[in-house]
Amino acid sequence: MEPPEWLQQQTRQQQAAAPYCGLGFELRTLEPDLYALLRDKLAESAGSFTPETQIDEIGTTDPGRFASLHFEDNAFNALLSERLKPQHESWCGRRLVESACYGFRAYQRGCYLHNHVDRGLTHIISSTICVDSHLEEPWPLYVEDIFGEGHEVNLEPGQFLFYEGARLLHGRPWPLRGEYYVGVFVHYRPED
Repeated sequence: MEPPEWLQQQTRQQQAAAPYCGLGFELRTLEPDLYALLRDKLAESAGSFTPETQIDEIGTTDPGRFASLHFEDNAFNALLSERLKPQHESWCGRRLVESACYGFRAYQRGCYLHNHVDRGLTHIISSTICVDSHLEEPWPLYVEDIFGEGHEVNLEPGQFLFYEGARLLHGRPWPLRGEYYVGVFVHYRPED
């Protein structure tokens, strides 16, 4: 799906102002105990998901469905951010401050995510985590590397992707074919 003109313009402005770390992105696998913690929390909260408020970057080709459902537990998010912080610091080579953790977001059949960049002051070093999915075909994350070359990255449950959220264009511009894809999103900013 082609992003609307306003989002393309906003993305260009944000990219121009965002810090550039020269890291790009990297696919990793969660430690088994951390992935088990995420799976258990997802199972525990399965009946508590609610339709997510309108997010302009997220749309759906199925007008009979909500594009995404959401469950938020601030204490769990803080724990997850703290547990993942050392890995993010190791990846980027800097001391980091936790900015935000969003999760769980369950994208539904027909959902797409326009290509965009994240918030420029707070979402500098980021990761997207695949917690669970029930797909009929892969639903890759499109991400442009530091040279502007596009890549399609398929994340399996238990995998996560480090990326420069405020700098690298990313999204899932193809409609989801399957029942759902559940993700969690963690963001940090350099301490300095």
